Order: sequence, then structure tokens, then C-alpha cells
Amino acid sequence: MEFDYEKLADVLAPKLIDGLQEIVDRQLENQEIPYMLTIDQLMKFLHIKRWKASELLGRSDFPVLREAGVLIPREELFEWIDRNLDWVKENTSYIKAV
Repeated sequence: MEFDYEKLADVLAPKLIDGLQEIVDRQLENQEIPYMLTIDQLMKFLHIKRWKASELLGRSDFPVLREAGVLIPREELFEWIDRNLDWVKENTSYIKAV
């Protein structure tokens, strides 16, 4: 009798993804990630230094509100990360830390 690892992976992958999504949702509900991030919170969240954060904030496509200082909306940040995953992988250690 042979064990089919691919079949096991096909069964487990959706369950793992659902479990990870629940963890992220719970963190958001508990406000572990604030609704609006400051530059220092962004640096901590993405595991980047100030010069890299400044580069990021200077991008025209990066979601930042400057009317009340420098604030980054959490949901828009997550959408930006999804759209720019290559930049995030190359310039931060966020993917490794998650």
C-alpha cells in the first residue's frame, strides 16, 4: 500500500489556509494591527528600517494619508501588499516573519 502525499496535500492545504485566515481575522479583531498605522508601526509590521519605509511612502501607488500626519490605512496596506508581493518579498522580511 502506497501513501499518496499529493492527495494529502490537496486535502490539508485548504484547511491550513482557512486556519491561517482565522488567525489573521482574530488578530485584526483584537486590534493587534491598528486600523491606521504610523510610520513606526509600519516599520515594525514589515520589519524594515526607516530609509526603506521612506522609500515605500514615497511611492505614488502606496496608500498613505498625509492630512493628519503620516498614517497608513491597514486594509489598503493589505491590498497594496497583495498587488505588490514581489516588492514586499524583495524589500522586507514581512513574508518570512508571517
